[in-house]
Amino acid sequence: MSFESLFTRSWYGRCGWTHIFRPLQPLVNKVVADKRRRFVEHPQLSYKAPVPVIVVGNISVGGTGKSPMVVALCKLLTENGYRPGIVSRGHGAKIKTPTPVYPTSLAKEVGDEPVMLVRRANCPMVVYPKRDEAVKYLLNTTDVNVVISDDGMQHYQLNRDIEVAMLDASRGVGNGHLLPVGPLREPVERLNDVDFIVSVSSKTTESLNLLGLPITLAPLTPTELVSLDGAKRMDLRSAFTPESKWHIMAGIGNPERFLTTLENLGVQRQNTTHQWFADHHAFEATDIPSNGAVVMTEKDAVKCQALELSNAEVWYLPVSLELPLTFQQTFLEKLNHIITDQSNE
Repeated sequence: MSFESLFTRSWYGRCGWTHIFRPLQPLVNKVVADKRRRFVEHPQLSYKAPVPVIVVGNISVGGTGKSPMVVALCKLLTENGYRPGIVSRGHGAKIKTPTPVYPTSLAKEVGDEPVMLVRRANCPMVVYPKRDEAVKYLLNTTDVNVVISDDGMQHYQLNRDIEVAMLDASRGVGNGHLLPVGPLREPVERLNDVDFIVSVSSKTTESLNLLGLPITLAPLTPTELVSLDGAKRMDLRSAFTPESKWHIMAGIGNPERFLTTLENLGVQRQNTTHQWFADHHAFEATDIPSNGAVVMTEKDAVKCQALELSNAEVWYLPVSLELPLTFQQTFLEKLNHIITDQSNE
């Protein structure tokens, strides 16, 4: 079991071993609170872009569906006449200056999620850990009129006009404690300040109900399987029969959600084997079975496409987030108000 898995099991269990760090909580609370307070009380110290900035983030570590939400928002904005652009940290890559991302970019140079995002969203994108500098570069080199920050809710050097917090439906906020006792980057109360809370789910859960907050449910919808080289497509009904056998691979923040998605499509757990890797794992050819049907996430496929594999039956599962109509309308109304206010300043 990996070090990451040990922490995750403790954070989302009833009484895990990470409670040995409880004495550190007052200090962590103070550091987190002071950082937030500085931003709230002195917003002029952060960069305020001349266009609306939307942050899609979370208050917990691990996968919560940020990437599908960024893609969905780019689609919504484009369909309504906006020119969105994306900024991201570029996790896993050594980026020393603001760097544009293209569909042909290499994951090892700009990060796996950015390559996936720019291919799916078809929008200009820049990666750099200092997202405020990434936004400046994006605005200086493109004609975007709305910026979406992939993650960065706690990156207070960048001012923001709309915050969208993503929550995992099954795991919620875990044990409710800040790191390292729990999975939270900021206290649960932080959710009271965001504009939208979205959970990648088709139905509410006990974890979400316990929060007592208005949460939008947005299901992930897979449509087909795509071969690793992109040359073949497979219908999900013929791919995932009760008799089909698959080797499942994932190097993401919440691999169990990927497994649940596959089971909902008809995959029988007893007919599968799986390998879970750390989030943003740098895949090598030896990680991939040399034969048999393999299925992975789209984010992992971005890294594996550059590998020389002998197995021709490696597939990935693209998914799309379905934004409810009421969310779309409310989101666009809020954005229009922001633009009107900015033009009157």
